[in-house]
Amino acid sequence: MDETEKSLLDYLEILRRRKLYIIITFPVLLAISAAITFMLPPIYQSEGVILIESQEIPRDLVRSTVTSYAEQQIQVIKQRILTTSRILETVDKYDVYADERESHTISLLVEKFRSNVQISMINANVIDPTRGRAQRASIAFKVSFMDESPQVAQKVANELVTLFLDENIKTRTSKAAETLGFLTDEADKIQKTVQELEGKIAGFKLEYGDSLPELLQFNLSMINSLEEKIRAYQTDSVRLGDQIHFLSLELASMDPYVASSDGVNTLSAPVRLAQFRNELSSMKNKYSESHPDIKRITREIAALEKQVAADALFQPEENIDEISNPLYRQIKIKIDVSEKELARLKKSRKNMEIEVADYNQRVLRTHEVKRSYDDLTRDYENTKKKYQELRAKQLEADVAQNLESENKAESFTLIEPPLRPTEAVKPNRPKLLMMGLFLAGAASFGLAFLAEMLDPSIRSVKDVTRITGREPLAIIPMMLTANDYKKINKARKTLITISVVLAFIAVVIGHYFFMSLDIVWFKLLTKINML
Repeated sequence: MDETEKSLLDYLEILRRRKLYIIITFPVLLAISAAITFMLPPIYQSEGVILIESQEIPRDLVRSTVTSYAEQQIQVIKQRILTTSRILETVDKYDVYADERESHTISLLVEKFRSNVQISMINANVIDPTRGRAQRASIAFKVSFMDESPQVAQKVANELVTLFLDENIKTRTSKAAETLGFLTDEADKIQKTVQELEGKIAGFKLEYGDSLPELLQFNLSMINSLEEKIRAYQTDSVRLGDQIHFLSLELASMDPYVASSDGVNTLSAPVRLAQFRNELSSMKNKYSESHPDIKRITREIAALEKQVAADALFQPEENIDEISNPLYRQIKIKIDVSEKELARLKKSRKNMEIEVADYNQRVLRTHEVKRSYDDLTRDYENTKKKYQELRAKQLEADVAQNLESENKAESFTLIEPPLRPTEAVKPNRPKLLMMGLFLAGAASFGLAFLAEMLDPSIRSVKDVTRITGREPLAIIPMMLTANDYKKINKARKTLITISVVLAFIAVVIGHYFFMSLDIVWFKLLTKINML
């Protein structure tokens, strides 16, 4: 066997040689750890359980304005109730840390208070209704406080539970009210904008009411209607003009005052003058000014005009009542009526032409007006749509506020109030004693091996090489006898037995002081099933 390797017997021999270190160190360290364990003051913990209740009314019907998850809401509330000012109020109210106020600063007291407050979630496997799959969800949480006095622990835990419940209601109600107020303010602002746009559209319609896009077809139809009337009036005017012309010709051949015995009228100078003028007008449409007939008629007209002018000095103006020729009077009345109707038609046609020009201007302005009008209406429709959406959201927020104020939304319910603890949760004296036992044993054995390492005695080839600086020429191995082998086997069995006993003791200690074996087995099976 190589001398540089240590066997089990070598280690046992080391323990035998250094047993004094173990005998002295182990009980001393064990006694110190036991003294420290029993000197530590007991710490009591009082806790309350708060249930997280889901919304009573289906979310499809009424949606809450508080969208944060329960864990997030709990952490927010925790930060609010564990502010320095609130902690100091609680400390003064229940006289917490009375013995430490003079020796500790406020920041240290606050940090100690926060470290003694524990918030732990209670989770469970629930079925998600939307996906139909199992998932982990928080159904409740615990609020606890630790203190050396069980009365103080219970009072402070009650205070914390009350703060959690009140702060949750206050937070949810305030969020709902803030949401409603924000939506109301925004809706009022948009309403003012809608009213301003409505005013602009109304003013625009007053200014360009006759050129709006929706009136384009009306304007075009009015133009067509007026143009048809103008053409009809023009036709009527031509007809009346021809009628007046023919009646004037007929009238020119009659004498209004004198009638011949044989029924033939004697033509007077005015009548012949009118007849020549009508004849001249007709001939001008056919011949030029140099035509002999036109020149002749022109001379006749000039002579008759002089005669009529001379006769007018000695004869009164013609009166329709004094005309003795009934046919002349009838034709004269027809001519007067036709002339009045012709004048009326000309006036109406002129007015219609003015209206047509006005409607044409409206049609020309329609495209420019349409561009500005579309901009106004587009802004109005978009703003109105946004306003309607905000009003709808405002109504939903109002219902959500009622939901929060009546505690119909997600809420916290105290199902187990904090009780006065009867047993201390800290320190765990059995666990500390076991830890002290292990530490004392490890320290004593470590000290024994350290002493062996520092011992200058020569017990191996390595020690000889280290001292002489040379390796030995030969190594004579240890000659083991049958008795030596029996000792080695016995030492191995003893070591195995001690290992098994220590393992069993470790399992028992873990079962009673750390975690029960059935819980460990259940967690192991859960992990295997998840895989």
